[in-house]
Amino acid sequence: QQCNSSRCFEDPRQNLFMRFGGMFRETTGALAFQRFAVVVLLALTQNQPVSSLRSRSEKETSCSPLKNHATYSTVTVKVGTPPQTFELVADTGSDDVIVQSCVCQENGFCPAEFGACFKGTNVSSTFLMSQTHAGPQGGTPGVVMSFGSGQIAAVKTTDVVRVGKESTIMKDSLLLMVKQALRINGQFEGILGLGRPHANKTSLPQPDQGALMAPPPAEKMTAPEPIRSFMDAANIRRFSMCFNFGSDGVLGLNTPQKQYALGSVGQMHWGLDFRGFSVGDAKQPVAFCSPESKQPGQQTACGMIPDSGTTLMMGPRAQLHQLYGDLCSRWERCRTTHEGLVSELKKLAAERQTALDSQALLETDKDQKQQPFGHEGMTREVLRRMQEAMQGRRASPGMEDPDAHQDEQRGSGLRVPDMSETFQLLLQNCQNFTSGNRSLDNEMPSVFIHVAGASGGTDTLELKPNTYVVEMTARIAHVQQRKLMGILPIKVLTVSEEMVCQPAFGVMDYLTQANGPVWIMGTPLFYQYQVHYDRGAQPPSMNFVREECGSCVDDVVAGKTNKKVSLLKRRTEKSGSVLRKITTEPVVPELDLTLPF
Repeated sequence: QQCNSSRCFEDPRQNLFMRFGGMFRETTGALAFQRFAVVVLLALTQNQPVSSLRSRSEKETSCSPLKNHATYSTVTVKVGTPPQTFELVADTGSDDVIVQSCVCQENGFCPAEFGACFKGTNVSSTFLMSQTHAGPQGGTPGVVMSFGSGQIAAVKTTDVVRVGKESTIMKDSLLLMVKQALRINGQFEGILGLGRPHANKTSLPQPDQGALMAPPPAEKMTAPEPIRSFMDAANIRRFSMCFNFGSDGVLGLNTPQKQYALGSVGQMHWGLDFRGFSVGDAKQPVAFCSPESKQPGQQTACGMIPDSGTTLMMGPRAQLHQLYGDLCSRWERCRTTHEGLVSELKKLAAERQTALDSQALLETDKDQKQQPFGHEGMTREVLRRMQEAMQGRRASPGMEDPDAHQDEQRGSGLRVPDMSETFQLLLQNCQNFTSGNRSLDNEMPSVFIHVAGASGGTDTLELKPNTYVVEMTARIAHVQQRKLMGILPIKVLTVSEEMVCQPAFGVMDYLTQANGPVWIMGTPLFYQYQVHYDRGAQPPSMNFVREECGSCVDDVVAGKTNKKVSLLKRRTEKSGSVLRKITTEPVVPELDLTLPF
């Protein structure tokens, strides 16, 4: 049946298929009928999803677990008949279904560590190679896609794709990865794209230097057919995503409509009007991206993309520097430490000391550890770390480059750090003030993200410190004084891998003409909120629901509470003082930064 807003009616094509198909099955057997069913359904639906033959009212809310890999999450996706199972990266920054082909591994273009690969020909009874718009030799049409981590070459195919209870035939829209040039280590079986819908979307061969797949000659180029997303093909209008600390998250499908939706400002991505950060209180003024700072001809001063496939929250270096400075100024421990640090450096400068005595500082550090780590001891520790960072230069990748700022203060060879640097160095020592059950939420200020939709609706999103601070592996420089041959004292710089606290932010410059600098808000946002998406709204919309994430059990969301109060408190109680640990390289945005917002 097909339905409009008030009535349902029979689809005559469906009746024809049922009558003819029944006779065909009786005379040819089940396997041949299965192949026949795929071909006939594709022809009858004329690029319409199989699920569109059902009433929209039959769509029930279901879910699929989002497996937590710390830096990203995957969802179980089954492809083909019989189904082959894969763990695909759930990515709201793209909208293709990409699965690693075994051809890629067999030809040596994909490493075995990528994981499971798909076999179609002679294995899946519902598999079809695309023959439309073939390449220069008449073979399977191919596409090349650019991501933040590199490029993927894929071929267009057809087969059944299943996510949880939902399944659909991806006609010429299942992309099998046959070659790749990705900067990825570890498992990568493919991507389940959940990106914003937009008209006339296609993936095209890209003739650039070092391309993975050469485009066909100009005389054989034809207009490519659109590649459909899973959500589009399966007729899923609304979905949601949220992550849990230390356990799997939830991908909700066919979720109920929510209030307070914000229309997407982004035309290519799920994007909002970003109006800056407030620190400590939602009413505090923002340091950048205010609507008043919008330049002539711009639609917004800044943009924001909530991206589940990016580990950190990423933005321009200068704005990140301002945010860190603001966080330090509104965090008592950081402000006091910075004042003490500046005072110590000024004293050293007054005494015309052009270098710090590392050994003395190390001895002071040993003495301080005998007592509670107070502000004075913390100042000495940060001072020591500061010198080691300066001598080791960029030993720790989480640190901003001191030479990137023009407003450095210098005195007698000693550089006075600004609050941004003190903030980062102080966080590296967070184990000294988060012992026991002490939480960063009781120590540091919250960050408030101000956003607006295309129609003017606004929201303010609070991120607690336990969400925007993580433990990460970093290369830390240490300066030690040793005696050469037991006699001559020398200073030795060593670098070691250590787990340290760092802000869950990173530097990325995504500058647009109409929307200014664009921030990518990665996984921390999904740990704090249920992010709901409505693909059918005009424009497509999203909102941030203050409810527990829950868990997905037997395709049904379980463990949720209807109480909307104190979501942040419940999540803090669950995580306690334990921070999210990231032991592998953070995943960068899977976005083509050359495209518009």
